[in-house]
Amino acid sequence: MTLQTIVQRYRHRFIEQFGHALSRDQWSALNAIEGCRQGPYGEMAWTCQRCSHNTHTPRSCGHRACNLCQDQSTQAWLQRQEQKRLPVNYYMVTFTLPKELRGVVRQYRSTCYDLLMRCAAQTLKTFAKNDSTLGGELGFCAVLHTHTRRLDYHPHVHIVVPGGAVNKARRQWCKVRGQYLFNGRALAKAFRGAFLKALFQAGITPGRTPKKWVAQCKRVGKGTEALRYLARYLYRGVISNTNILSDDGCNVTFRYRDANTHQWKTRTVTGEQFIVLILQHCLPKGFRRARDYGYLHGNAKAVMHILQWVLKVQRPAPPTKKTASLPCPHCRSPMRVTGIYPRKAQPG
Repeated sequence: MTLQTIVQRYRHRFIEQFGHALSRDQWSALNAIEGCRQGPYGEMAWTCQRCSHNTHTPRSCGHRACNLCQDQSTQAWLQRQEQKRLPVNYYMVTFTLPKELRGVVRQYRSTCYDLLMRCAAQTLKTFAKNDSTLGGELGFCAVLHTHTRRLDYHPHVHIVVPGGAVNKARRQWCKVRGQYLFNGRALAKAFRGAFLKALFQAGITPGRTPKKWVAQCKRVGKGTEALRYLARYLYRGVISNTNILSDDGCNVTFRYRDANTHQWKTRTVTGEQFIVLILQHCLPKGFRRARDYGYLHGNAKAVMHILQWVLKVQRPAPPTKKTASLPCPHCRSPMRVTGIYPRKAQPG
């Protein structure tokens, strides 16, 4: 059972019920998921290096909402983060918008998502600058998520932070002492003020909002598992095919791991509602959901190299770019791409 087969089966019923409410980005995602590796995106020509056998395969859609695509992009992002890892404790900071704001965020997705990430980043920068121990510039990686494990709408930002800051005035590396970074309640209060102010400045009136917001800050070891968790949902949609359990023609059942008990649970919804759950998490075209800041930013490579030298980091070898290959059906030797056709190749 795959996401693509579900979209193909329920597409017409879904459009009858919800087509009028779809955005251009959601239409694009729907068409991409349905047509991925089915021909609409052209074909790739392959030639065996050993026996010269030729064949064609349909191209993938490349859409980040499709769970069949961009595995290499995910691995490349993770490798880039590994290149910048430091031998310090890492922390995961999560800023969550209250449910009362979700309607406004849905209406102004592009603006609100950007403000969410900007305000979360600015809050961390301010805390680091004012901290008596750090007193400098943090480096961190922020990733926007819009879903819960049940696939409900829940915009929030996860930020992975190495436990140290660069004090440029003193030209000094300041390491976090102990196991503690920042107080979650204080972060939430500052973030609330920054985000609401940014909304008003953007001309968006949020209506009534709760005074108590949620921000979490916890230690996550050396950061490897936290980065892998963030990489999981960067490009390949919000659910893998292995977690789609069944489709009886009316209802779709999928599984998810409960965040509190860590036990597997299942959820059953109609096929049309399942597509709604998927498409509500499509990001606006061109929106960058993963952003690096401070000394982890791409423009701070010189600072990062100095930090790694000071901290005696054994840098891993630069990642090598993988070349697309396909096993030959005749001799099992690797086949290489020899041509790309924008439309389905004509026989002969």
